[in-house]
Amino acid sequence: MKKFLLSGAALAVLAVATPAFAADLPARGPVYKAAPAPAPLFNWTGFYIGGNVGYGWGDASGVSTNGWFGGGQIGVNYQFAPNWVWGVEADIDGASMDGSAGVSHFKTDLFGTARLRLGYTVDRTMFYGTGGFAWADSKATLAGVSNSQTNYGWALGAGIEYAFAPNWTAKIEYMHADYGHDDYAIAPTTRIDLKTDTVKVGVNYLFGTGGGRW
Repeated sequence: MKKFLLSGAALAVLAVATPAFAADLPARGPVYKAAPAPAPLFNWTGFYIGGNVGYGWGDASGVSTNGWFGGGQIGVNYQFAPNWVWGVEADIDGASMDGSAGVSHFKTDLFGTARLRLGYTVDRTMFYGTGGFAWADSKATLAGVSNSQTNYGWALGAGIEYAFAPNWTAKIEYMHADYGHDDYAIAPTTRIDLKTDTVKVGVNYLFGTGGGRW
């Protein structure tokens, strides 16, 4: 009987003490979830093709020319470091860039380039410089006598390109081209130095890894 009473008393003390002990335990801290993985940066590597329109102006040995043009471009990019991209681009544009001075008239109706590009990217935006080979088909007219030539030279420019969708980019670009001088068989034979400046906007479709890294 005595053991039974002692056991009952011990159980009663334990029942009273357990809630108090539990109250003295530190509260559980907040439950933290793992942060979501950061969205991957846009990858510029890949082949692209696109179109452009723009406005140009120039000088052909004192004859000022200007006008609109439009055409297309193809190229390839390779992102060789987190923020650096190199590439190659070729373009061709039909144009109506002409002007007159007295009895002299000069017109460029087709031109193109083949250039290297080097860009620095901030995710979907790329700032780039570009330079390389340039050519232009032009016609000079003096007192009704005309002669056409293909002019060859160099081009140098810069631009900004922005990826606005998984496989689509838009760009704005300035280019200066110097074609040196050519002899036009007009009466008399005339040597003409040609320089042009152009500003264009363009859209490219990028094949390859760009679309998978949006």
